[in-house]
Amino acid sequence: MLSLIGFLLVIGILVVVHEYGHYFFARLFKVKVICFSIGFGPKLIKWQGKHNQWCISAIPLGGYVQMLDEREAPVAPELQPMAYNNKPAWQKLLIAFAGPLFNILFAFFAYYIMGIYGVYNLRPTVQTLNPTPLVQNLKAIPLGSTITAINQHQVSTWNEAENTFEQTTTKQKTLNLTLKYQDKESNLSFNLDKYFANSDNPSLSDLGIYPFKYLNTISYIEPQSAAARDGLREQDQILAINNQKITSWFEVSQIIRSSPSEKLKFAVLRDKQPLELTIIPDSSNDDNGQLIGKVGIMPTLDSQLLVQNSYIQHYTLLTSLSYAYKACVGMAQSNLTMLYYMLQGKVSWHNLGGPVSIAKASGAALHQGVKAFVDLMALISLSLAIMNLLPIPTLDGGHILLYTIELLRGRPIDLKTQQFLFTIGLILVLTFTSLALYNDFLKLFNL
Repeated sequence: MLSLIGFLLVIGILVVVHEYGHYFFARLFKVKVICFSIGFGPKLIKWQGKHNQWCISAIPLGGYVQMLDEREAPVAPELQPMAYNNKPAWQKLLIAFAGPLFNILFAFFAYYIMGIYGVYNLRPTVQTLNPTPLVQNLKAIPLGSTITAINQHQVSTWNEAENTFEQTTTKQKTLNLTLKYQDKESNLSFNLDKYFANSDNPSLSDLGIYPFKYLNTISYIEPQSAAARDGLREQDQILAINNQKITSWFEVSQIIRSSPSEKLKFAVLRDKQPLELTIIPDSSNDDNGQLIGKVGIMPTLDSQLLVQNSYIQHYTLLTSLSYAYKACVGMAQSNLTMLYYMLQGKVSWHNLGGPVSIAKASGAALHQGVKAFVDLMALISLSLAIMNLLPIPTLDGGHILLYTIELLRGRPIDLKTQQFLFTIGLILVLTFTSLALYNDFLKLFNL
């Protein structure tokens, strides 16, 4: 029930925000709005306002703003100046862009308020090491030590540490860490020449330095992966693989990675009961073309240690603007990176979620409190904006592309070409939607 309530709240609020963006700019440019609907399909509740009809429809998976348009129905001569299709290209472009824009503004405002209310920051404390062999002596870093400076630049959060590492090591291929451990300060220096010569994504985490601890408990299973196919379940605790006792998640990862298409005997603890499963990792190629094993599981973070290593930071009315901006940019980059990896095949399309995934996340966020719920809405709002800005006909991004072409050409693309493009776009959107629903079905039944 909590998941259903959370889903309806998230979708309801974000659909209103998105569609009101279209509605606001349509009214601003004197386009006649016929209907503002939350949801699709049969109208369950409707009422006539001063300027247009308002309604709540049966299928709560989106919404729409219906505008007067000669391409959809005949328009009386006296109303033709108010028809959407007769407006200048720049006005139509802004009306199309307004929906994603309002979603971005909503996310920015949500992060701004959370910044003032207080957000969790992660201290730059080293809790786990899985050192890359490309850098010598990384194991000399004491677990539990706090990084106070990187290459003589002070840091106070893990994000600052990562950003400072990225900025300061581009010029000098040396990592100088100032560490505080048991009230004593020390300095360690590492040569990164070999590492940078072989790494495409340099970061502290890529070096094998982590601010949190992974437990041997599975938090997520990718649908239709080897793990799902061979019987692993979320919350299974991995005790041993091929009779080798597991003491860290990195051992799990290494064994799987080095065993493509080989039978692995997993000893797990499920609901306090021991269980043995045979898992055969799928084979895939990494970035270097090396054949590796993959089963499609993710670990659980040690939440108690994570809480101990975190603190709440309150931003001012002014500094929260910077926090909100950075949060939006960072989340947008993460979304685009994930989409890019999906297109490259590095991330499975089975990670694409639909209504069930949103409902599950919404229920969990509601259970955690208002802050977690607002954080989730900001994330989904940005994701919705990015998705709608993709240059696919029928999506806002497709309309923006067509109106940009119209603006440059001085005349619209002919109606027949537009209809063809929208048909292609509709097929793509229905394909993505079907895939998301299919993935939800798989997750729902642990397939």
